[in-house]
Amino acid sequence: MLRQIKKSKQFSILLVAFSTLGFSFTDAQVPESNPWNNPDFVDRFIGTYAPRITVEPRVSPVDKTYIEEELLLVLQTDRAAAKAMLVEKTQLPDSGASFDMILANMYYQDGQLQQAVQSYENAIKKHKDFLRAHENIGFLYFQLGNLEKTLAHFTQAVKLGAVDKNIYAILAYLFFEKEQYIAAETSYRSALIYEVENEDWEYGLARSILHQRKFQDAVGLFDRLIEGAPEQAEYWRLQADAYIGLGDNLSAASNYEVLRRLGQISAENLVALGDIYVENDFIEAALGAYKDAIAKKGRLNVEKPLDAAATLIEAGFTDAANEVLAEIQKTYSNSLDSKQSFEVRKLQAKIQADSGQATAAIIPTLEEMSAENPLDGEVLILLADYYSSNGNFEKAEFLFERAQSISIYESKALYHYGKALMAHAKYRESIRALERAQNIDPRDEVEEYLVAARNVYRAVAN
Repeated sequence: MLRQIKKSKQFSILLVAFSTLGFSFTDAQVPESNPWNNPDFVDRFIGTYAPRITVEPRVSPVDKTYIEEELLLVLQTDRAAAKAMLVEKTQLPDSGASFDMILANMYYQDGQLQQAVQSYENAIKKHKDFLRAHENIGFLYFQLGNLEKTLAHFTQAVKLGAVDKNIYAILAYLFFEKEQYIAAETSYRSALIYEVENEDWEYGLARSILHQRKFQDAVGLFDRLIEGAPEQAEYWRLQADAYIGLGDNLSAASNYEVLRRLGQISAENLVALGDIYVENDFIEAALGAYKDAIAKKGRLNVEKPLDAAATLIEAGFTDAANEVLAEIQKTYSNSLDSKQSFEVRKLQAKIQADSGQATAAIIPTLEEMSAENPLDGEVLILLADYYSSNGNFEKAEFLFERAQSISIYESKALYHYGKALMAHAKYRESIRALERAQNIDPRDEVEEYLVAARNVYRAVAN
């Protein structure tokens, strides 16, 4: 039911957000002539010397002196030499995780992403609750497209106390892709606390809520999104899904009509619109929607318009169904496979039967179709109805029994059999057949006929 903006678009939106993050990734790209002379930059790049307990590795006085009096001096004049010093330092048995972190930041700054990943991993091995390392490697894995590891590191970062709107937004995206919609909703809400007007995050929140079938909430969120961007077809389409979930099909139809005016309605949405119009007896409007859907050949599987024709027949609008079938044959005539051609012939036979135009000429066609597909109960029922109404009840009864033996057609066959029995004044048998049909698949039309049959039986009995 639910349609989405392409995953790649959502992924690219988040990558753009990632490219504007705070911390060392962006700090490392500040266009200063010599950022290593900037104390604030150096402090953010290397990390605080007053670590938060458990989530930052301690920097010993010896390491602090080494960084200030040796490493930073070399960094200001010879970056390659400083990197070599760090590589050597990180390999010492007693080397702290902070040196791996600094080296990872330098690798990232130089575009050596795989080396950066390894250094961040090394930092975490030395200090498993290293919050900044989990944050940074999470962003880096996201940039590299490794979403599973992104999720693992960001989840750990949040557990350790990370508070970052972009982490929340990326987690929300990842949870949504894993169909963990409650977690996605929670993460989007957390991100929106820090940036309440972010349309992409609001859209993600609305989708997460829609997938939880919280339809009323979804309608309200899409109202807000539509108010800000009424040209965005996806908002109208997904709100229509929410309305359908609420059973408010006419509101969904209004959304589909907006999509129609925007020129962005899909063939599937047109068929859904036609179905809604049939439910409300707007047959001319339904016919127009179905024809427009068929006109989008290539973007619509022929089964959809065939279903539309069947819907019209079931609703009793055989003339409109005939028009839809004519459009199908004109548009798809050269591309119908044997199964689809069979369906067209069956629907045409149903139209003849339902409109009272069936003659003996239809029998060879139905017999041929029954031989072609002996398990199609609808063809058997059509044949049985014809034989019953034309004086061959014995053969009709045999065909009704065959149709009843096919489980998916049992209820429908019993209903038609009950009507045939009623027409032949077999009232008690008719009531039993109708009761069986209603027990299998309760339907209003069957109940109405059953009530009428009981009334006739009582009147005759008295």
